Amino acid sequence: MLFVVLPAYNEQASLGYLLEDLHTVLNDYSYRIIVVNDASTDQTLDLAREYASRWGSISVLNHSENKGLGGALQTGISHVLNELSKKPEDILITLDADNTHPADRIPLLVQKLEEGSDLAIASRYAPGGEQIGLSLFRKILSWGAGKIMSFFFPIAGVKDYSCGYRAYRVSILRRAYNNYGELLMESRSFAAMVELLIKVVPFCQKISEVPLILHYERKQGKSKMKIVSTIKGYLTLIYRLKKEAWSSVEWVEE
Repeated sequence: MLFVVLPAYNEQASLGYLLEDLHTVLNDYSYRIIVVNDASTDQTLDLAREYASRWGSISVLNHSENKGLGGALQTGISHVLNELSKKPEDILITLDADNTHPADRIPLLVQKLEEGSDLAIASRYAPGGEQIGLSLFRKILSWGAGKIMSFFFPIAGVKDYSCGYRAYRVSILRRAYNNYGELLMESRSFAAMVELLIKVVPFCQKISEVPLILHYERKQGKSKMKIVSTIKGYLTLIYRLKKEAWSSVEWVEE
């Protein structure tokens, strides 16, 4: 069973295109799409509920107040783990609701898990990956964030730390969730994707990447990424996780 979690905030202009795309690509799978509306101020919630009424494969969860990307992902993942998933071989997929992540990567991600990976990442930096429609500054920011994170938290085989397009084996996510509980993603900004990766990796035996062509030119409306707050979120995450690791060391007096 595939569970697709879509955190959505003000995605009225894009969500319908993505849901149609997902409906086509997932036709050969048993699946459920969970749209988490993060207190959108446009018609995202109404649109999601309209699609849910047409297709029984869609569920809609609603936040009455905005909790950020991390909060929306936490709600969706917790719902799958606690209410929906019954088998350890189930797969949970996350991707952006703004239609910049093409659904055709899902079969490749699923294939990697079927071949033995515990986590598969759609990577802009894997051979064949590309970013279309993104400014040079945003490309440098994403690349630099990945380099900084790989310095502090090196993960073999992972080049794209921040992309939210991933497939997780549910059994691995459950182990991480049982360890961290509601603290699995304390970050609420875009740093939440990096935090989730870092916290899940210790429970993984094998991680793979597949190439992603990010279609930023499809994005409707303004970007929700605030550059200063995003950078601050990454720095705060590094400090917090390194502090937690340091405080967990047992000191022995001679």
